[in-house]
Amino acid sequence: MKPHAEQKLIQFFKGKADFSREELFDYFQREEGVLNENTFGWRIYDLKKKDILQEKGRGRYTFLKKPVYVPPVDGQVSRLAAIFHENFKDISYCTWNISWLNEFTVHQFTVEYHLFETEKDLLESFGHHLLAQGYQNIVLPAYARPQFNIFNTNDPVVLCPLITRAPVQKTNGEKRNSLYLPTLEKILVDIYQNDFLFHFIQGAEMERIFEAALSRYAINYTKLFSYAKRRGKEVELRDFLLKQFTSIVKGII
Repeated sequence: MKPHAEQKLIQFFKGKADFSREELFDYFQREEGVLNENTFGWRIYDLKKKDILQEKGRGRYTFLKKPVYVPPVDGQVSRLAAIFHENFKDISYCTWNISWLNEFTVHQFTVEYHLFETEKDLLESFGHHLLAQGYQNIVLPAYARPQFNIFNTNDPVVLCPLITRAPVQKTNGEKRNSLYLPTLEKILVDIYQNDFLFHFIQGAEMERIFEAALSRYAINYTKLFSYAKRRGKEVELRDFLLKQFTSIVKGII
């Protein structure tokens, strides 16, 4: 689309928090006359590629841009990824720091640990690689062996299975090594679902995290609920959002 046509489109939907695929299709039909599905699909693709149109959920779009959440990468996250790259090639993983949640809270968490998620069958082996690199506080919940249950105060590393098709994002760490970090959708589902790792996030604290995240950043609700479904929490999470954050999610989910 030409710039003047893009501005006209944005102006038409000005003030609307979001709109449906059908509304967008009707607009293009009025402006261009007969419009087939392939051409319409290309219009959407082009607008998204130019970072003009943002998808909020299946068939829901917006021009009111919010930034995509990109977590701050610390040295420990980079080092964990580097050790994994050295020993396992082309294997999916995801790593993050629980302290990232402090961005969304009023009271800062005193609990701090790093999470590393990968294929279940590799967790114990990777734990041994970390021990060989000098890590001491390695927690592997699936095993009862002493060396994997040292959940002390000195920044433990918790190893967990990575859920199939979990939403992760790729970025670059030190020395241009690729890093695979959780998307905000994954973080929200994980803290909502996992009582063991996030037992200190309950009630009002959970609500504050969700409210801040949903308000500040772009959320792909299709991605959010698809991952929640794989974690067995889709219906429960949907009800939670509709009840607690009606003004934010109304008309989207």
